[in-house]
Parts: sequence; C-alpha cells; structure tokens
Amino acid sequence: MVSEKTLVVQSNKLIEAKYRLSVEEQKIVKILISQIQREDRDFQDYEFHIRELAEMLGMTYDNPYVVLRNITKKLMTRVLEFYNPETGSIIQASWLSSAEYKKGFATVALCFDPKLKPLLLQLKSYFTKYELGQVMQFRGQYTIRFFEFRKSFLGRNKKEVVFSLKELWETLGLKKEEYKIFRDFKNRVLEPARLELLEKTGQSFSWEAIRKGRGGKVVGVRFVFDGEVEKVKEAVVVLESKPETESQQVQKKPERAKSPVVEPESVKREMSEAVRLLLDCGISESVAVRLAEGRETDYIREKVSVANAHPEYVKNKAGFLVQAIRENWVDDDIVRMRQEERRLNAQKHALERRKRLKGIWDRYRVQRDALGLKEYEKKTDEERERIKSEFLGGLNAVIRNIYRKKETFGYEDHMFRSFFLGKLELPSFDWFLVLEGITLSGEEREILEKEVGGR
Repeated sequence: MVSEKTLVVQSNKLIEAKYRLSVEEQKIVKILISQIQREDRDFQDYEFHIRELAEMLGMTYDNPYVVLRNITKKLMTRVLEFYNPETGSIIQASWLSSAEYKKGFATVALCFDPKLKPLLLQLKSYFTKYELGQVMQFRGQYTIRFFEFRKSFLGRNKKEVVFSLKELWETLGLKKEEYKIFRDFKNRVLEPARLELLEKTGQSFSWEAIRKGRGGKVVGVRFVFDGEVEKVKEAVVVLESKPETESQQVQKKPERAKSPVVEPESVKREMSEAVRLLLDCGISESVAVRLAEGRETDYIREKVSVANAHPEYVKNKAGFLVQAIRENWVDDDIVRMRQEERRLNAQKHALERRKRLKGIWDRYRVQRDALGLKEYEKKTDEERERIKSEFLGGLNAVIRNIYRKKETFGYEDHMFRSFFLGKLELPSFDWFLVLEGITLSGEEREILEKEVGGR
C-alpha cells in the first residue's frame, strides 16, 4: 500500500548516478522504490490503480490513462549510468523493464530493470532513506535531486561537497551545450531547487561558484548543506523554595514515596507525557498519576530538571521530586534558562518565517526574470537597440553618461532589466501565489513588504 509515510530506501550510488528525469518520472520511480520490501531478492510487478497513481502525482486530467502511458513510455527510454564496484564495471540501464496497462481493471503494473538490483535490493550499508511524502510535495525537476544529495551527504557526515562542473553536468544529466552561461544554470537549476527546498522543508543548501584563477571561468560548485539545529543544553542551578501558585496547588494528604517501580513500555505510551516523566524518575504509577493531575507538563518537566541538576546530594530522586513538585521548588538559573530558551525559540521561528517569505519572493523573482529573459531573447537587434534608447532617455544626465561609456549592456544589467520588465505584462506576485497555492496572512505580507520593499 502506498502512503506518504512509506519509506524510500536506495543506495547512495543511485543518488549519485548520472541521469535526468522529469519531475513526474522521478516521482513514479520513488513510488516504485517505496513498494520494495526489505526481504525482497528480486523485483516484483508493482501494480497501481491508474486514477490513484494520477492523484499521487497531482494530475488533474480527465483521462490520466493516456498521460500516464506517455510518461511511462518515455521513462522506459531513459538511461541511467552508475559504477558497480563489485564488478568493476560502468552500467548503463533503463529504469523500467516493462509497463503493463490492464484496461479492464484500470491498473498499470510496473517493474524495474534487473540491472538496478545492486542499487535497490538487499541493502546493508551506504544507503539513504526518507518518507515518500517528503518528495511528492516538490514541483521542481531538480529539487528532488538536491533533496537527496543533502540527505545522502549529511547521512555520511559530509556537510560540504565540491562538484567539478563536468561532474555536476553529468550527474544531473545535462547536455554539454546546455547553460553555457553559468548565470543561466544558477537561475534555472540551482536557485529554483534551493528556494523550493527552503520553502517546503525549512532546510536547504548554500552554494559557491569555484573559479579558475581570480575572477576566471567557473570550473566547479561547492555546496554546503543545512544541518540539524542543536538543542539548548540545561544548566546546573541553585535551589530555593517558593510558594506554589494557586493554579498549581492540589490539596492532597502527604504521601511517602514508594520504591521505584518499572512500568512496561506499552503502558507508558498510553499515559500522558507528565506521568511518563515521573515514572522514568522512579515514582510509582499511582503517585505519578496523582502528582500529574491538575499540573501542566512544563511544570513537571521543570521539577525533573531541578532533580537532575543536583545528583551530588539527591540520594532519593523519587522522594526529592515528589517534594519539589508539591512545594514548588524552583531554580532561578533554570527559570532564566527556560526564559532564554523561549526567547531564542521565538527568534528562531521569526527568522525561519522571514527566510520562508524571502524564499517565496526570490522564487517569484527568479521565475519573472526567466520569463523576461525569454521575451528579451525573442527581440531582434533593432528592437533591443530601440528599447535601450528609451531606457537611456529616461535617465538623468550623470547616469546616462555612465551607461554610454560602457561598451555594451543588456538584460544582465539590473537597472535595464527592471526597465524592460516594466514594459511587459508578466504575472503579478499575487497571481504567482495563486498558481503556487500559497496563502499569506496580513502580517506575513507586512513582513515581506519590509524585507523586499524598494527592490
């Protein structure tokens, strides 16, 4: 059964193999991979209902059967190339060995090419896994590749990796004549993938062009992948006793703490988090339930931190914790640390939201600039010169003289590009949000206006 929680498990050799697929073709491959069982020694015919498969791919066609047939037909012609160290050979293989459409049942059965077995079956080491739903959300052709690069390299404790331009082109399946100008590669491959990863997952990568000599030709790209955020460590603190607030007081008879009781894990999972925290500290179930009743989990967690912070004189942790909860023992340092932690979390969330909004705006700019470039390239030399004359005529004398001293300028010049884009009827930012299915609150629009205002 296919679900967003199903795992996609594949060899790192497949992630770094040389191939190029459309986003729909990539998603079909990932769906197929998610159906492989750990114990499988051979590929099976993986059968899907056509309409369900189309829905997973986000298709809205009235007749997805025809569309899927075209996609799988193309997929069977796609070739990937990888190195097999066990045989010492370079293998070129198709993705699929067959695609069988059963009209009477409205299903399709797909099967991987047998040559892909070393990359997908009986994997014991050097593999990467993630949930299928993580990649089904992406729209960009290259976003899935860079998502997998990040997963794979971070899984091998490699936060940074360098590709020569030749390696990168081959890995992404690009033709030699494609993107002769590195700026086009940046605008159409790197930045769309980086920004979509940041928007959809909150984690992405940064990159730096490596040049031959100072200011020379780009010969490689260095990638730095975002890692995981480290948790704030708790500090050692000094105790003092303070009265419990009214909301935290619970009238109970004093009760002597019982000997620690080890509770079965299955029982713990059914209890509240506060009760589980107390059970883990050796407090019996009946006492833990009464102590947790009417008290917030954060309050219990704070008292557990107090007990853990002073092992040097806490001989009976369970008894100490019962008293700390009832009498509201607090640590000023822990309180300050919690307050600082909350402040840092608020700052982090605000920064993440600004990064997400900036990412949305940058994606819009990249798409708009790309559309503008297509229109500019359609213009004849005579039309371009006429537009440049209009541009120069609108400048003040000082700036006009600076431009006239230049040997040439074109779409890459940001002032001229802004002028040219202003003459076109391009999709607005609001229309871009509608197409992308993005809804911004009034507050988010205000933040975005402050971040990009005047650009």
